[in-house]
Amino acid sequence: MRQGQGNPGNDRQIGRLRLIARALAAYLLDTIAIARGDSDVVDTLLASAIIQANIADIVRHADVQVAFAEADAPPPDEMRRPVSMNALANSLNLPFETVRRRVKAMAADGFVRFVDGGVIVPTAVLADPAYAVAAFRGYERLRAFYYQLSDLGLLDDLPPPTVDLAPGVMPFRAVSRLVGTFVLRFVETVSRAGGPADALILLEIFRSNTEHLTAEHRGGEGWEAKDMADDALRKPVSVSEVARRIGMPAETVRRHVRRMAGAGWVVRTRDGIIIPAQALALPAVFPALLTTGGNLQRLFGSLSQLGVLRIWDEVRESRPPQVAAIG
Repeated sequence: MRQGQGNPGNDRQIGRLRLIARALAAYLLDTIAIARGDSDVVDTLLASAIIQANIADIVRHADVQVAFAEADAPPPDEMRRPVSMNALANSLNLPFETVRRRVKAMAADGFVRFVDGGVIVPTAVLADPAYAVAAFRGYERLRAFYYQLSDLGLLDDLPPPTVDLAPGVMPFRAVSRLVGTFVLRFVETVSRAGGPADALILLEIFRSNTEHLTAEHRGGEGWEAKDMADDALRKPVSVSEVARRIGMPAETVRRHVRRMAGAGWVVRTRDGIIIPAQALALPAVFPALLTTGGNLQRLFGSLSQLGVLRIWDEVRESRPPQVAAIG
C-alpha cells in the first residue's frame, strides 16, 4: 500500500486505506480469536510474542524458512532464541510484573519453558494437533482475506514467487509464522498509547461500528472528520457485545471504555458505543494506518515469494474459501 507524502489530505489513496482498515479489523480480530480459543486474549498475545521472538533469527534466512515450510514442521528447541520478560513487556507495552506473572502461569501449565536467557515455547507444544488445527484455520481465514482484498483492488503489485513448493504442500505453519509477525507489529503499533487491551477494544468497536458498510461508504479523500463516513452511519455496540467478541470480562471492557471516553476516543450514544469521525481524524491515527498498510503489503509480498498466493489463485475457481464463523 503506497504511503502518502506531506499532508495526508492530499493523498488520493486515503479512501482506499479506509477500506483496507475495515477489512483488516475483521481479519485481525478473527485471527486473534482463532489463536485464543478459550484462553485469555492477553495471554494469547504474550504466547504469540514469545513464539515470534523464539524464531526471529530463523525466519530471516529464506532457505531455512523454505525448508521448514516444505516440511511443515516447527523448528527444534535448540534453534529457538529465548526472550526476556523485559523484552516482552516492552514489545506489548505491558507492566513487567503483569508479564512475569502471566508467563510463570504459562510455565506451570507446560506451555512455555524457562531456559538460560529467557523463555521459549517448546517444539512439543507447537507440534500438538490442537495447534495445527488452529494454524490451519488461520491459514484459511487469511486466504479469504486475500481474496477479499484482491476483489476490492486493494493490493499493490506483489513480487513473483521465488519458491516452487512441491505439489500438494499446504505450508500453513509457515504462513502462521508470517501472520504472527504481522499481528504483533500491528499490536505494537497501536498499543503505544494504552496497551494491547485498549487496542483490541478499540478495534472491536471499530469493526462493530463499520462492518455493515459497503465499499461505497469509503468517505472523502481527506483525513479530516468531515471526510469520514458520517457518525449516523456507524452502528453502536454495547460493552457486553464487545466483551463477548474479544473474550474479555465485561467489567474490564467497561473500565477501559470509561477511560477512553474521557480521552475522546469513543462516544456513548443511546444505543451503545461508537468511535466518532472526530477520533478517527486524530493525528495519531493516519501514521498508524500507513505503517500497518506497509506491513500488510510486506506480509503479502512474503506470501507471494513463498508461492502461497499462487496456490491460492490456482484453487480459487475450483474451491471457494471455507471459513468457520468466529465470535
